[in-house]
Amino acid sequence: MLNFLGNLRWQDGVDIILVAIIIYQVVLILRGTQAIPVLAGLFLLFIAYVVARQLQFFTLEWLLDIIVKSFVLIVIILFQADIRRVLSQMGKKALAPGGINAPLTVEEVCEAADTMAGRSIGALIVMERYIGLSDFLEGAIKLDALVSKELLVTLFWPHNPTHDGAVILQGDRAVAAGCLLPLSRNPNLDPTLGTRHLAAVGITEQSDALALVVSETSGQISLAQGGKLKRDLTRLQLRQALQDLLETPAHNRGNWIDKLVRHFKTQ
Repeated sequence: MLNFLGNLRWQDGVDIILVAIIIYQVVLILRGTQAIPVLAGLFLLFIAYVVARQLQFFTLEWLLDIIVKSFVLIVIILFQADIRRVLSQMGKKALAPGGINAPLTVEEVCEAADTMAGRSIGALIVMERYIGLSDFLEGAIKLDALVSKELLVTLFWPHNPTHDGAVILQGDRAVAAGCLLPLSRNPNLDPTLGTRHLAAVGITEQSDALALVVSETSGQISLAQGGKLKRDLTRLQLRQALQDLLETPAHNRGNWIDKLVRHFKTQ
């Protein structure tokens, strides 16, 4: 043991720390998603492969050997959406502004949600953050309008063509209406949830967007983020949640170049 520790270089220590950080971050990203049970299943297959090899179960070993050798390809295919989301988030955070500072948009969205909740008008509003949502604009009604309470209520008014789809916001602009979003397949969600709520959770599983839902049956306001759904929010609770998630403190705004320039200016 002492000989082993004595042969360690400082590069080995840094290497171990970096690997531990990466594994920890991956676990944080995947925690609470469907990826965890799938990874657990793949791990059990690997254990079965080791056991079959030790016990010389040649046929079973041959079959599992094919799966083990294709492990990387299987992971890429199964988690392509998660991999894309993580890489996009990393790139956007490094190169794009560090958040959305849109207090007026938050106020207009909260007023619209409160109005529609009082009238039991169903709505699904998606607020883009770092990861772009251009893939979900195909087939939607393109807009380029300043976000306002009146606009949002009109778009979700019953019998309007855009009533059943989602509205996507980019900053203080409504860019599209009638958008179709992927539905979540998380088996742990409440089975009584409707299509709007499943779509809200689904889009936040595949991006870092926020999705606000107004229930058409109960008038309940919900907010989805990171595949999680907070239900039965009041207007004040919704406003606070959006402000916490969307508005960035002044010292954190800007991309990494802006932050570096500010750092040297303060020296």
